Amino acid sequence: MDSSPTSTGRSGVSATNDAQPNITAFWSNVASGYEAHGGNVAEPGTVAYQRWLEALAVALPEPPADVLDVATGTGYLALAAATLGHDVTAIDLSLPMLDELRAHAVQRGLRVDTALGDAVTPDFPAGRFDAVTNRHLLWTLREPDKAFAAWCSLLRPGGRMVAIDGFWFADTDPAASPPLFAEHYTSATVRELPFMYLDDPAPIIAMLNAVGFIDVTAQPRPELAVGSGVPYLYSATRP
Repeated sequence: MDSSPTSTGRSGVSATNDAQPNITAFWSNVASGYEAHGGNVAEPGTVAYQRWLEALAVALPEPPADVLDVATGTGYLALAAATLGHDVTAIDLSLPMLDELRAHAVQRGLRVDTALGDAVTPDFPAGRFDAVTNRHLLWTLREPDKAFAAWCSLLRPGGRMVAIDGFWFADTDPAASPPLFAEHYTSATVRELPFMYLDDPAPIIAMLNAVGFIDVTAQPRPELAVGSGVPYLYSATRP
């Protein structure tokens, strides 16, 4: 399993919710060593990384497009989009993750605008972006219906939502969080993550359609695997 699944605050946060602080705390704790873990990312310059660039180039609009990467984590997808020539804004609820992103951007000579922000309710004007992206977020996303509707509203007509995620916990007992996550992904937190234990993309596709997206697809992309499991590439268009 790729322990990257969401970046740090890959869901939204609210004063009445206890799950997101736990999620954010977990990803903040692992931020500094996240990319050093071989099962989380493909190293830039490798054949594996080139496959990610190629997949993203096909899924996104022609550059330069305005791209919002939500729950960006260390900025893996945001920096890939910037490499392709897009104007990228990246948000996360974890300051340590954003610090990692900024350091990687400096090292690679790339520009990504960063801000502390909520993936469920991104604070931007409607119709601001040509694409909204995320990587390994959906499994740990609170209120996905609310998030999907927000992403759709942020897109210009014809804009695209692109997400890459897998079914990392499909074979895990929902009553027992995996050891790495157990401290923060408590039973109460897990109950608020409707996609965590999925083994099929159908509920995600149905929800994207329900909030108004069209041309919704979910394709297994084994060439994008960086750990165990097969990632899916989800694509949807705002009418």
